[in-house]
Amino acid sequence: MAFAGLHVVCGYPGSLFARDKSQAILGKIAWSEAPSSGVTSTNFAPGENTGSGQAMFRIRAAADSWVSVGPTPDATTGKRFLVPAATDYDVYAEPNDKLQWIAA
Repeated sequence: MAFAGLHVVCGYPGSLFARDKSQAILGKIAWSEAPSSGVTSTNFAPGENTGSGQAMFRIRAAADSWVSVGPTPDATTGKRFLVPAATDYDVYAEPNDKLQWIAA
């Protein structure tokens, strides 16, 4: 089945050990979700973790999409950014941030 819509993974960047030598890749995963267009994610960014740092969202869209991140995201009229199709897009998330998207 072909990928459609948008998928978001929430996690922490880097490894749990030797963080000063970590690569900037996604490490500990908290959750993943594929919300419908115009629908706010049900999951939210966890709080900062002493061992893992600040959570981030890794976003991938099947088509160019407008994305909004925050406690009450609004991809139609709120603060938003463009996520190009077929590209992993990383953004740090504040605790309790959610995500919403619409097609560009």
